[in-house]
Amino acid sequence: MSYDLYVEKPQGNIVTQLQLLVCEDSVTAARKFVQMVHSRRDRNGNRLSSKYERFIAQEKGLYIDRLGFIPSSPDLSALPPGSWFLQFTFTLAKPWISKDDDPFYVAESVNPVRKDKVFKVPMMSAASWKGLLRWTAMHICLALQKDRLSPEEFAQERLVQTLLFGDEKGEETGETKDFAGYLDKLGGKEARERYVQKIRERFRLDEKAEMLHHSGRLMFYPTFFDLIDVEVINPHLRETRAGTHPIYLECVPQGAKGIFSLLYVPFDIVDQIPESIVEESKKHLCYLAPMIKNLFLTYGFSAKRSSGYGVAKDEIVKGEIKTKADRRDLEKKKLSDLKQEVGNVFFA
Repeated sequence: MSYDLYVEKPQGNIVTQLQLLVCEDSVTAARKFVQMVHSRRDRNGNRLSSKYERFIAQEKGLYIDRLGFIPSSPDLSALPPGSWFLQFTFTLAKPWISKDDDPFYVAESVNPVRKDKVFKVPMMSAASWKGLLRWTAMHICLALQKDRLSPEEFAQERLVQTLLFGDEKGEETGETKDFAGYLDKLGGKEARERYVQKIRERFRLDEKAEMLHHSGRLMFYPTFFDLIDVEVINPHLRETRAGTHPIYLECVPQGAKGIFSLLYVPFDIVDQIPESIVEESKKHLCYLAPMIKNLFLTYGFSAKRSSGYGVAKDEIVKGEIKTKADRRDLEKKKLSDLKQEVGNVFFA
């Protein structure tokens, strides 16, 4: 008897078993993959956990929760005035789809959902949250309003988003591209010049100095999901209307829960008087609340989100908004009422 993992029958946990399926033919590998990942239902219609979901529950209980990868409420007394922390548990109303970078996974017909590299639990990274929330703010406050904003108003709105999320991708000396280039074209030359002027004034930059590369005031955290499942796409030939080759999309299914966490730290204005810092922090909290609502309920945060994937239910399972002077419980509240809830928070 051989003890080589790649010679004998698949051994180890569910992750190892799935990796070993690359040794099988594609049809057999896809069938075994569905058996291990796809959930079933009993006679009463109740959802039964798959092997992979039982593995996720084990990993979350033994490691992710106990090691503190899901952030708890921080001690804001150690942070500058005006700092705040928002956290809530949400429930998916539609499946969440993403793409992992695993080069060898089951078969070519299987698209793996993104997972943590160590614990192999479905996750959305902090960088993804940051990028999507920034896109939402840009789309709502700049792209949809560009015909109504003067160059001065466009530049001011762009400055607010830069302070929150950091410098824009593509902001290079002499030429802009990517996100920065898109906003330059969207607002026009005059809005660009006023934006650059505002950045230089804000960070006390000389006229000849290069544009500053800096991080924003928002600190994002990854989200770990508690369920996994399979979606199937079966392309059909137009001539015969028969299915060709099924494509299996690993996903986080409807009903799965995750935790969204966001920390705001106004570290770049600590030299100002506390009253002005607190006033600006409260404005930014009220500014971000509708962006978060629209990201979760309207635009989604998943691949194929234009088709309705990756939106959440209009409910908060549990959560809180915390400042140095106040803490508000968000349990059983609605995401659509988030702006009203944060507007009632005290900062001093």
